[in-house]
Amino acid sequence: MKKIMEIISYLSLVLIVLAPILFYAEKIDLDMNKLLMTIATVTWFASALCWIGREKAAE
Repeated sequence: MKKIMEIISYLSLVLIVLAPILFYAEKIDLDMNKLLMTIATVTWFASALCWIGREKAAE
């Protein structure tokens, strides 16, 4: 489960970088850019909370 959340969070970060590039290249409009950035940000925060800062407990 942790590995899946890591992958989702990294893909969200890629989308956060890719959306403005697509907007600059005029492939998407401003409203779509805002929507993609919002979705990617919320997804990143939700998925990152599941795995960042969680250390394996010492036995």
